Amino acid sequence: MGRRTLVAVTRPDGRYDCRIAHWGVDADPVAQSRPLGSDWPASAVLAALDATYEQLVLLDGSVRTYAVCWLDPTLSDIDDIALARTDDPDAFRTWWVDRKDEVCRALDSEDRDPASVRRALLASLRDRAASVHCPDDASFLRGDR
Repeated sequence: MGRRTLVAVTRPDGRYDCRIAHWGVDADPVAQSRPLGSDWPASAVLAALDATYEQLVLLDGSVRTYAVCWLDPTLSDIDDIALARTDDPDAFRTWWVDRKDEVCRALDSEDRDPASVRRALLASLRDRAASVHCPDDASFLRGDR
C-alpha cells in the first residue's frame, strides 16, 4: 500500500521546494521523492495537503515528520485534517488508525454526534503527538521544535 508523502524543503527566503513520494520516505527524503513544485509559500504547502496524504516531511536543517490525520468521522470531508508531529511515523500511524476506527465504531453504535467525535479525535491527537496543527496554522513550518 502506498504512503503518499509531501516533502517540503525550506529555502533561504522562507519559501519551499516541494516533492512527492508515493511509497513514503525514510533516510533520504529528497532522493526518495520527485519534484512537485518550487518556490511555494507556506500557504501553498498546507493547501496541497488533504486526507490522501499519509505524512508531511519538513526539511529545514533537520527532518521533522508530521502524520496527516483525517478528523472527519463521516469520511466525507477530505480537507478535514490535522498534522501531528511524530518521531515514529509507523507507530503513530498504527495508533491513529486504531483510534479512528474505535471512535467511528462508537459513532455508528452509540448514535453520537459527528462533531463530538471529531473533537474527541482532535483531543486524542493533542494528548499523543509532540504538536498538533490544523491546516490554517502554518506556524509550525517556521519551527515548532
